[in-house]
Amino acid sequence: MDANVKDTPSRSTYRATLAISVVLGLGILLLVNYIGSRRYARFDWTTAGRYSLSDKTVNVLKDLKTPVQITVFMTAGTPLYPEVDEILKRYKAKSPMLTVETLDPTRNPARAKTFVEEMGLRNLAVVFRAGEKKKIVTEDRIVEYDYSRARIGGEPSVKSFRGEQEFTSAILSVTQAKAPKVLFTSGHGERKFDAARSREGFSEVAESLKADNCTVEEWASLGAAGVPEGADLVVVAGPRTPFTEPERDVLKKYLDAGGRALFFLDVEFPPGTSSTLSDFGLAPLLASLGLKLDSDVVVDPKNTLPGMGAETVFAKSFRSHPVTKLLAGLPVVFPLARSVSVTQAPVPGWKVTPLVETSPEGWGETNLKDLEKSGRPKKDDNDVKGPVSLAAAVESDESRPSVPDGSAKAGEAPKKKARVVVFGDADWASNAGIANAANRLLLSSAVNWALERESLVAIPPKNADQVAVTLTRRDIGQVAFVVLLLMPLAAVAMGIAIWARRRK
Repeated sequence: MDANVKDTPSRSTYRATLAISVVLGLGILLLVNYIGSRRYARFDWTTAGRYSLSDKTVNVLKDLKTPVQITVFMTAGTPLYPEVDEILKRYKAKSPMLTVETLDPTRNPARAKTFVEEMGLRNLAVVFRAGEKKKIVTEDRIVEYDYSRARIGGEPSVKSFRGEQEFTSAILSVTQAKAPKVLFTSGHGERKFDAARSREGFSEVAESLKADNCTVEEWASLGAAGVPEGADLVVVAGPRTPFTEPERDVLKKYLDAGGRALFFLDVEFPPGTSSTLSDFGLAPLLASLGLKLDSDVVVDPKNTLPGMGAETVFAKSFRSHPVTKLLAGLPVVFPLARSVSVTQAPVPGWKVTPLVETSPEGWGETNLKDLEKSGRPKKDDNDVKGPVSLAAAVESDESRPSVPDGSAKAGEAPKKKARVVVFGDADWASNAGIANAANRLLLSSAVNWALERESLVAIPPKNADQVAVTLTRRDIGQVAFVVLLLMPLAAVAMGIAIWARRRK
């Protein structure tokens, strides 16, 4: 009894100390969780930094003033869902203006059906909305697949992840105050932008523009006194007949005032001749910008596709420019192109930059009759020497006066810089060609640069982590033996050994 009485204070102290320790421990745990819920850091352990947000994205999210609702229309089993979910969590952590939800069509089919009809969806996608504006980012825009393994019966693998670029672009698109207005010229046999089933049409280009919240309209330039008010970009998509001098003057006046334009100019013979390519009546306009549209067909035996002729070129040489910033290491396929050269004498007030070039072994074949007959071009002294430029960008500089007739003060700069991109081919951007290689990326980069939306082309795609382990049947058997038999037996044996030792 005495011993028990003596131990009582000690036990009480022990219990009190234990209770205080538990309370303090729980308090510290709650405090750490409270602080962690408000101040936490996410780490990216992927070798390519796939989930690390760029400074450009962080700045965009920091300056975001308009609420943006993001709906991930995917199932949890979609291969891209974990990557999309993770990167959007990082977006949301950077801005309270973002709301992110996942709509699984298999778990909520009724709401999914309504959402599909409302948004006009055709596939799984991530939808960004701000007020009345929306931007749909489909799966094929988020990743680029490598189909080399698919040729031998394997599954295609993810080559690069473009989630950050597409998502930041979408946020900027739906929060812009004004939707850019894009005009497609008509009346010269141009490619139709509303012909969805036409392989030669530009409906895919139009859909890409609409997805970036641009409005797309047709403009009959013949007889027009000027480019319609409010036009942000004029697109000349593969004309077949020439522009008249008044039309050319209208375009020149528009560009001199700081306009923006894209020219897709094909290999096209004028009626009644097969020796010289048509310049579509645009040669004087291009010359005034410092460009020359050559009468040739570009060939590059070093960079051809299997089963295709030498005139089908995949170009992978790019000059430094905002348009080509994201294209490093990616090819662009031109089915049949002519060269776009820089004039020997530079034009004051205009800065010209070749964008895409052939290899040094490529050239511009000027003997078009022999090319058409034999199909086997041979390089000679009359040809345009390589590397040959397939596209060029032109931008006005500060030395050009704001009024083209010279009435402005010398050195006065225009309100905005004119920007023009000229391609020596239209097939590469057609419905049949836009999906090839990095063609779509080149198109979006050219459009965004022309519209002065550099922030949409400043985030490069990231290489996907490809970690593959190849196991033979013997390897699988050994792994199964160790994991399913040897390790459990070892645990049982250890338990028996410990039990037997304690028994002794």
